[in-house]
Amino acid sequence: MSDQNRKLSQKWFEQWTQTDAYLASDGHTNRIPLRLTSTNLVLYGKATLSEVLKDFVHEDHCPVTVGGDVPVQLWCNNFIDTDCGPADRKNPYIEIWYSFPVTPTSAPQDLPYDGPFSYNVNAPGVLVWCHRVLCGPASDGYALGAIAAIAGGREVWGFPKHPGLADLSFEYPDSETVAFEGSHQGHKVISLRARRPECGEGHITLAVDQRTGRDSCITPRQNPLKATFVAKQTRYGQAFAATMHFSPWDQTTDSITIYGEEDYFGALLKSWDFQPALKMHCSDLKIVAFKPAGWER
Repeated sequence: MSDQNRKLSQKWFEQWTQTDAYLASDGHTNRIPLRLTSTNLVLYGKATLSEVLKDFVHEDHCPVTVGGDVPVQLWCNNFIDTDCGPADRKNPYIEIWYSFPVTPTSAPQDLPYDGPFSYNVNAPGVLVWCHRVLCGPASDGYALGAIAAIAGGREVWGFPKHPGLADLSFEYPDSETVAFEGSHQGHKVISLRARRPECGEGHITLAVDQRTGRDSCITPRQNPLKATFVAKQTRYGQAFAATMHFSPWDQTTDSITIYGEEDYFGALLKSWDFQPALKMHCSDLKIVAFKPAGWER
């Protein structure tokens, strides 16, 4: 496949020339900055602080709160073209993660709640904390993208990706609906359906093109008290661009079920009593992950 036929050849990506490379344990070389483009459904909502803090007893950071609750983002991602896997393939895969803003424990922040958009935190001095990730093969069964994304993501950026492939699906069952389903190692994780924001009245559309600080994103530390699949704590930066459509979560058109059968991802999020308040859909997300800030060369 020629590079000209890849979505990664879009002009936006031209500014992020390759600076480094890393040969991961799965045998694939990771281009750095790593490039991806995808279709996404993101839910923004609240989680119970006391429950989230149970996972932070060993951390040097603490969640930012909004009106006393943790503003969690649940990302459902259908990656269409990526640098994860063979260089001559588009390497699609499906992924789900949840993240939220944090600060050092010495400088906690509680921001005011002014409505659903308050859970999409953009405040100075906060870091973006990625807490749990599951990856699965693309809809056509192609698995090399997910396998490479797990190995490279864990080894280079310290992403807390479970090493086992999940069974994930990202679909458009009709012209107005996005559906996401997930199971992992024989256990249900999540079932989600939502009306696309741009299909309803009163939605907000934002064209976004941003770059974070070189160390503004962070992953968890390994827990000395509890064995997990967290790889290592890493600080890194990202850049992204997309046309994002937002609207409030609507229980008449939207539904989510988080199951408690799978400990690593679903049961943990369920124990936090996550409640969505805002949704975002985009079909043109472009993102790059830069070399971790801890690399000296």
